Order: sequence, then structure tokens, then C-alpha cells
Amino acid sequence: MLLAMLNGLAVLPLALMVISLYRVFFHPLSRVPGPKIAALSNAWLAWHARNGRVRELGKTLHRKYGPVVRVGPNEVWFDSKDAFKIIYNASNGFEKSDFYCTNIHICMNKYLLTLALVATALYRPQVNWKLEVHSPDTLDFLSERDMKRYRLQRRLIGPLYHPSNLKKYESAVDGVLRQVVSQLKSLAGAEVDLKQWMHIITVECLGAVVLSWSPGYINARTDGGTSSHAYLSWRHKTVFGLFPFAVIAGTYSKTFGRLFARLWGITFRTPKNFKTFFTPVYQKGSRRINASLRPKPPADTRQDLLADLIQLHKDRPLFQETYLRRLAITNFGAGHETTTSALTAVIAMIASHPKSKKRVVEEVEQVARPVSFDVSSGLSYTQACIKEAQRLHPVIGMALPRKVPTEGFSLHGQHFPAGTTVGCNPISLHQNPNIFGPDAEAFNPDRWFDEALDTKAMKRYNLTWGGGARTCPGRHLAEMILYKVMPTLIAEFDIEVDIPPEEDMPFYFMAMLSGAKARFLPKENENHTTGI
Repeated sequence: MLLAMLNGLAVLPLALMVISLYRVFFHPLSRVPGPKIAALSNAWLAWHARNGRVRELGKTLHRKYGPVVRVGPNEVWFDSKDAFKIIYNASNGFEKSDFYCTNIHICMNKYLLTLALVATALYRPQVNWKLEVHSPDTLDFLSERDMKRYRLQRRLIGPLYHPSNLKKYESAVDGVLRQVVSQLKSLAGAEVDLKQWMHIITVECLGAVVLSWSPGYINARTDGGTSSHAYLSWRHKTVFGLFPFAVIAGTYSKTFGRLFARLWGITFRTPKNFKTFFTPVYQKGSRRINASLRPKPPADTRQDLLADLIQLHKDRPLFQETYLRRLAITNFGAGHETTTSALTAVIAMIASHPKSKKRVVEEVEQVARPVSFDVSSGLSYTQACIKEAQRLHPVIGMALPRKVPTEGFSLHGQHFPAGTTVGCNPISLHQNPNIFGPDAEAFNPDRWFDEALDTKAMKRYNLTWGGGARTCPGRHLAEMILYKVMPTLIAEFDIEVDIPPEEDMPFYFMAMLSGAKARFLPKENENHTTGI
């Protein structure tokens, strides 16, 4: 037995060498340009993700290698319009990759079926087997693989998340903003962490809109460490997402999960005085749902998004109780970081570009307060600044990965076989001069008025809110908050922002401007505050 073990150990280096040679020189993707070391293992991309350097990859890889770059043994990034049109096609785009296997049942189902398929092929090669993956019937917009079910869920909730319905919650956001303005003024221009305050505002707005509830962050002047904790968790998720086997093994063996995390140096501790908002959100949402489903439910006069979701469940049985309970939490889980990221980027970009800041202030000060969603949507230059900030600092810092279907596809002189992970990197796509002009790397809101540029294409080839059929279901809710918060803060304060160098900011799959410091200096003229 000892001799057999020694022979096995001797064979291992040879096997690794053969695999490496195959991946670099004989793999179907071997002709795709990119760092040779990336072809060996996902460890190359995971290492950059672990170090928070994925934004740097997005900005440099395509400059060096062109519109298609191999970033892993079986993964390719694009930054072209042609790739976007194929991969994220609204009607027949590619399905999500294994990176999104946050649902362990989906991961296990797929990998166990794969093993079964291989075993059966060995013993019964004459049978034509087809691999099918079935995910649980719950509401998970992030990792749902069943497109019929996904589209049904989207159709059911669509009217509730349409701007025409969301407008009735504007008064709830206005109430939050009155508290925010008052609290920020009491700071008398003291320096604050920009991302934390944008997170405070976001969670408070979501609480007011969804549950008619406040987590108490504004008065406490802190989010209880939830923004920093959540961002560190994305470091963890990004690395694990590149190794789906680790997700499965870590679920069934906590010891393995901890060892894998320690190996990569992605463990993190809960901050001191941590105050999560998810526990009260879950508790309050569950109590209201339970009460509403009783034979004789108690009277509840609250007019918020949860009330609409409960009514949708009663009116449309297809919107199951499982969906209802899941979506009540999803509003916060999917919304608190994406909206925070957008707010942080927009405030930081406007405040750090004096000419643009001056024009936004002049435009905002011409409208009445509180600024409505409709009025804010019509502020042309302000909207251009919002689009420009989100273009340069998208929420996602890595390619939105998809799987090439059975027939494969060819593009840019390369063929990509079935199963290849492909996607457009938002960082590089949004800075492609063929789409956004020769100064695509610069913050220039005027490009959105430039007749020499195709502004329709600039809007179309954009991954700010995702791509194709998988665009963010809560986009309009996030925009309603963004469009009301940003002009209010601009009108009430002279905002100064100190943004650290990009190399000092970590960016993961979720990419956020972090470490920026802001000062909200109350304006001397108080006449415009009567609406707030």
C-alpha cells in the first residue's frame, strides 16, 4: 500500500504538467490572447480578486490583448458591442454561469448530475443522456436558472416595481431626507465616511419604502458596521465563486470552508458594535405576512411596498407565499449595496469635478423641494452626471459571467465551445472608445449631449443595471431613491469629497468606491429648505 501511495504521489506532478500543457497549448481556448498564467487555473483571477484588483484588470487587460481576453482555463472576457449583443440578448441570451451558484441545491444538483452523466456514459455509452438542472421553486433572481420561472416572477412583480407605482412612496423617502438633512447639518461640516453615510441613507429609505420602518441609523450616525462587513463578504464570495467545488464542500464541511478561506486569506471578523438590519427586517416582515394570512387578519393601514406584495399574493396565487417572503428580504439584500454604490459614485464624481458641480447646483436650485422623481428625471445635466458616474464606476467590477450554449459561438476570429464561461467586463466595456468616444476614461457628462456620438448605443451597451433579460428587477426603486437623494443633498450642502487613489481602494465582484471622505457644509442661504 505504501508503494502504491508513493507511486501515486510520483504521478501527481506529471498529471499536473500534462493538464497545464493541455490548457496552455491544446485547449480549445489556447489561441485566445491573455496572460498565459491565467490559462492554468482560476487561481490567477481569484488572486487578483482576493487583493481587490479586479478593476485594474478591467482597465488594462483589453488595452493589452484586444476585445477578447482569456482570464481562466475556461473563462473569457469581452468589451465589444458584438459580444454584448450575443451574450446578453434579451430574448435568447446565454444562461448564468456557475459563479452564481449561491444556491447550494443548484450547485449540488448540477455537479451530481454531471458525475452521474459521466458514470453512465462509461457503462452505457449507447444511451443518449441529456443533463438537466432543476432549481428549487423559490424566488432567487440572482441564481435562478429556470428562465420560464424567472420570467413569470418578473411579470408578476413588474407592475409593483414600475415607476408609476413607486412614485406613491416618494413621501416616505422625503421623510427620511428631512432627518438626513437635519443630522448632517448638526455635524457642522465634520468629515464623514461617504460610503457609510450613503449606506445609512439607502437602508433608511428602503426601510421606509418597504416596511414603514427605520433601523435608527440616522440618529446613531452609523450603520453599525454593516456596509464594511457586507463589502468584506464580497471579497469572500468572489473568491469562492471562482471555485464552485469549494462552495459545495464548504457547505458540507465547515472545517473545509474555513481552511479554504484561511488559505486564501479572506476570513474577516464581525465589526465591533455590529448592528445588522437583516434580523429586524426578517422579523418584522414575517410578522406582518403571518398576520395578513390569517383567516381574519387584523387591520393594517400601512401603505408600503410590503403591503403591495401581500396584496399581490392574495390577488395572484401564482405569486406564492414563498415568493412573498423571499422578496420582502430581497428588497434589502439586493438593494442596499447596489443603491449605496450608485449614490457614492454619483456624489463623489460630481463633488470632485468643480465645473460639473457648479452646473448641477445651478440646475437643482431652479426646482422646488422636495425634488420629485419626475422633476429629477427631467434635470438633463444632472441626469448626464448620474449616467457618467455610473458608467465609470459600475456596481459590478468583473464580467457578468454566462455559459456558452450547446451550439457554441464564434466571434473576433475565435470559436468558443459549449460550456465556456463568457461575459463583458463593465469596467472595460464602459470605457470602450468605440462606444463612448476617445475620452471614454474621463468623467465628461457632456458626452451625453454630443451629436457626434451615438447616445442610443451608449445607453444600450451598458451594464449599469445588468444586461438582457437579467437586468435588475429593482432598478426603478434604486433610481427613485438615487434621483431624490442626490439633488436634495446637492441643494442643501456644499459637498467636498476626498477620493483616495484607485490603487488604495479594493474592488471585488461588487465594486464600490470606498475610503472616500466627505464634508457636508450647510449652505448659508436657507430659503430653499422650506420644502424639506
